[in-house]
Amino acid sequence: MSERLAAQAGTLAGLARRGRLRALSGRAGVDFASNDYLGLAASPAMTAAAQGALERGEPVGSGGSRLLRGNHPEHEALEAEAGGFFGSEGAGFWPTGFAAISALRATVRLRRDAIFADALIHASMHEGLKLSKAAHYLLPHNDVAAMDAAIAAWRASGGMGTPWIAVESLYSMDGDFAPLAALAQVAARHDALMLVDEAHATGVFGPGGRGLVGNLANRDQIITLHTCGQGAAGMAACCACHHADDQTTGGTHTQRMDTDGRRNQTCLGQREQAQAQCQP
Repeated sequence: MSERLAAQAGTLAGLARRGRLRALSGRAGVDFASNDYLGLAASPAMTAAAQGALERGEPVGSGGSRLLRGNHPEHEALEAEAGGFFGSEGAGFWPTGFAAISALRATVRLRRDAIFADALIHASMHEGLKLSKAAHYLLPHNDVAAMDAAIAAWRASGGMGTPWIAVESLYSMDGDFAPLAALAQVAARHDALMLVDEAHATGVFGPGGRGLVGNLANRDQIITLHTCGQGAAGMAACCACHHADDQTTGGTHTQRMDTDGRRNQTCLGQREQAQAQCQP
């Protein structure tokens, strides 16, 4: 065994002695950790949607990148339905929420822009910040005044680009909500764009499960991220925005579409029916 592998083996052995070594195991006991908030993962509606796609002869795999030959009418239909459901001008899908957030942050290409993020945003947001060429700043959790002051200071120091405010609408670890209305006022005051991760609110909060941003009267300066692995009980993730263009919905080099994402149309076009059938 090489010296490097021996060191890794020693680390794992140390974790085992302290009872901290994790291993995969079968499901057992009462589940208090599931992201399947509405109990839709095994619902008849979801099963029928997947079976219907196969019976129609839809391909199981995309065959390649969507930017080459992997695009399919099912992808476009899903994105059109998602845009209508979330009340946005456009929508784009990625295989996972992590990929979607990382790709979206990487589209902030201008070095003169700046990203102002809540310190407790998801790890995928932090990874996305590393990909962006824009400067980024982490602000105290849910501190609207600190966010406002940081953007004002950046402007006063010569910041000439677009400020971005990055938050989650519902923080799953702490269980608290972002003050979206107040942050939207900050964004309007500084002509900023907001990126709101709705992963843990989609399907559960907001009008018809559309997320907490749906409660805001004006959403023109907001881009929302909706993952489908929680309330929607499927796969993939959707970016929904107003004033859509290729930069935010289709032009990133990481954009891919998991074909299983077709199942998620059940939780968009048939949301109310599925909730009525399957909500605990």
